[in-house]
Amino acid sequence: MKIALYNENLRELEILLGQLDQCAREYLRFVEITPYVRQEDFCSLVRDGPEVDLFVVAQDGTFSLEIMELLWEKRPHAHIFWFSDLDFALRAYRYNADWFGKKPVDIHSLRKAFGQILYRRECL
Repeated sequence: MKIALYNENLRELEILLGQLDQCAREYLRFVEITPYVRQEDFCSLVRDGPEVDLFVVAQDGTFSLEIMELLWEKRPHAHIFWFSDLDFALRAYRYNADWFGKKPVDIHSLRKAFGQILYRRECL
């Protein structure tokens, strides 16, 4: 499974990377996570990059709305976990995100998110 992780806060990114790796391995055998700290790099991946099984966006404020809009436009069938410090739950539904959660992200939220996505698809 290929996962693209986006968070501009390096400290949060490192923590989330470890949690995501642990959680993904609990549900799946193999996972390859590519972290993105720059919005330009992540947006380039969304526009022109290779196939990704899961996008994880963990960004504060309204910047994550731009990312979600791009994902919805360019990859409408993508699997997405969206975490933000603001409550965008209704927008997450509009963008067809598989999971929306409030930051800070914890391992329990990630486990619920993976459980939900696997329940919906039975397997990525």
